[in-house]
Amino acid sequence: MSGQTITGQVALVEDDYTLVLNRGAEAGVRTGMVFAVHSNTGQVITDPESGRELGRLSREQLRVRVFDVHPLFARAHTFVRTDDFHGLLRIPFVEQPGENVVTVNVGDDVALVHGEPASSQNDSGAMPRWGS
Repeated sequence: MSGQTITGQVALVEDDYTLVLNRGAEAGVRTGMVFAVHSNTGQVITDPESGRELGRLSREQLRVRVFDVHPLFARAHTFVRTDDFHGLLRIPFVEQPGENVVTVNVGDDVALVHGEPASSQNDSGAMPRWGS
């Protein structure tokens, strides 16, 4: 199913490295698929003429790979962080204590990433974790 679009939301933050998506096999999710997690807390964009809220900026926080698929939900773990220089360019770095923590919240948007190889290896060498 190339070109397939699957979007959803974070349904549960299971632990520091695992989250649950509110889409599963019935929506076409398969083991190995990669999803980008986007923050819903971006800056509000307001029309300067009307004052009307136009929307919010959304920023990709990290990517997760599905490892457990159920009919209505899927479990995924983190493997690459994309909200900083190292993650975007896939440059290996040494994790410093207290760093490499990304905040992911229930309700954050997720979207299938096309062209990402299905592998269980961490591309950056360190598993980013998130705080809830």
